[in-house]
Amino acid sequence: MWWLADPQDLHRVSDRISSVYVERCHIDRDDNAVALVNRERTVRIPAAMVATLLIGPGARITTAAVRLLADSGTALCWVGERGVRLYASGIGPSRGSQLLLRQAYLVTRTKERLAVARRMYGMRFPGEDVSTLTMQQLRGREGARVKKIYRTHSARTGVPWDGRLYKPGQPFEAGDDVNRLLSAGHSCLYGICHQR
Repeated sequence: MWWLADPQDLHRVSDRISSVYVERCHIDRDDNAVALVNRERTVRIPAAMVATLLIGPGARITTAAVRLLADSGTALCWVGERGVRLYASGIGPSRGSQLLLRQAYLVTRTKERLAVARRMYGMRFPGEDVSTLTMQQLRGREGARVKKIYRTHSARTGVPWDGRLYKPGQPFEAGDDVNRLLSAGHSCLYGICHQR
């Protein structure tokens, strides 16, 4: 039972609500729940039942609520409207650094990094033998797939497509309107991925 758990215990992610987005409200602690208060009503959510609390514009949160969420292992993310942009995040002390250390280990060793990339590619595209492909070959396959998808949708919708143009650091200055829209969409997608 979550209310009897030690603050250092991690609750199963499958038992939690993945994320709750709040905006334009006051967030406070009410026993072992966070109270979301606005002009119309007050909603209480058990802190240990939420994996991530997305705090949007116009929301303010008390230290007591932050402490409760941290003790419950709930991640906090300060986001833009509707969770599109991620501005800052924090996780409680019950979240260890083991996964981060494991990721750092895997990404800094060429052999292990390639093995992870092959497994990830295999999960996305089952049935393809990628056991001997290099990182460059995996990227080439991915690039070819994306180009094919862009061409297919261009033909389907009648939107002209001349290729992807992207300028790192200035994504909205390169290319035509379609490229700028793709850059905006990718920015939103990265925001969503970061909040998960």
